[in-house]
Amino acid sequence: MIKKQLLLFAFIVLGTFSCYSQIGGIGVYQFLNLPVSSRTSALGGVLNCVKDDDITLAIQNPALLNPSMDNHFEISYIDYIAGINFGTVAYAKHFDSVGTFIAGLQYINYGTIIEADDVGNILGSYTPGEYNYFVGYGNQWRRFSYGAQLKFIYSMLANYTSTGLAADLGGYYQSKDGLFTTALVLRNMGAEIKPYDYTREPLPFEIQGGIAYRLAHLPLRVSAILQHLEVFDMSYINTNAPVETNLTTGQPIVQTVPLSQKIAEHFIFAGELLPGKNFFLRFGYNYQRRVELAIPDEAGFVGFSYGAGVKINKFNISYGRAAYHISSASNTVTITTNFSDFYKRVDKDENGNK
Repeated sequence: MIKKQLLLFAFIVLGTFSCYSQIGGIGVYQFLNLPVSSRTSALGGVLNCVKDDDITLAIQNPALLNPSMDNHFEISYIDYIAGINFGTVAYAKHFDSVGTFIAGLQYINYGTIIEADDVGNILGSYTPGEYNYFVGYGNQWRRFSYGAQLKFIYSMLANYTSTGLAADLGGYYQSKDGLFTTALVLRNMGAEIKPYDYTREPLPFEIQGGIAYRLAHLPLRVSAILQHLEVFDMSYINTNAPVETNLTTGQPIVQTVPLSQKIAEHFIFAGELLPGKNFFLRFGYNYQRRVELAIPDEAGFVGFSYGAGVKINKFNISYGRAAYHISSASNTVTITTNFSDFYKRVDKDENGNK
């Protein structure tokens, strides 16, 4: 049965591939693709195919919204690179026979930047930032779940401002035994409403897929995320690299990227060790991040990520660390809680008496 599900998922995914190349530097509002919580940061940057009570996952795939997230609140802070920081705040509410809703804010602060003229005279400073105000809805039909999310984006870069609208559509499927899950998400579909100048730029549209499997007799869940399925070739050839010469022909050797690498750059592999309800360990590997950001002959832990979490009283506190460069890594802290745990429900009879 699992093999049939995997083949079905592979067929859907391969059908989404197109013949474009590379994605760097294309489009506005790139902060929308950054990890939204310590969990996703520790798992390689994306987790879209696991449904539990973690509302941060629903920010990536609204199909993951479910009743267990009712009255849950989360806040995340990410200490990024070079003085950049960003974070999310979100709240979810479930209504019987209607579905589950989420609302929140995602922001990024690029730090203080010195403003100078063309000859180096300092004119002052400014603090650019971008904001994503989002609302989402999700529901379930049998073993399938579906959801949608609407985003209003505001960007302020020095004296330039831009606004945009985007939407996410997500689907999710869970096997009968609950061990195998898969998902497909269309993210950031929309347009720039008010451009920075007179030219509208595309949004960072992306198609993502994902599969996860939890072992039946071991507290371990493994997942494989497929990113940027709308682009087949994401490889980059460094045009500044020294040109090698074929000693036989005397002609320069043309740089090429093997097919295996082009395919591997779409994958993020991750695992979650869940020894108990109050403690967990996480680890991930983002191949694209390692290929693009590692220094030759000194890659270090670039592309790898890890994290841990613990439940203390009414709060879930988790930490994630991801290596983007041999000299830099991000640190993420997420705190989630269920507001319902702070008060006891008092049952009343039909006359309103306690």
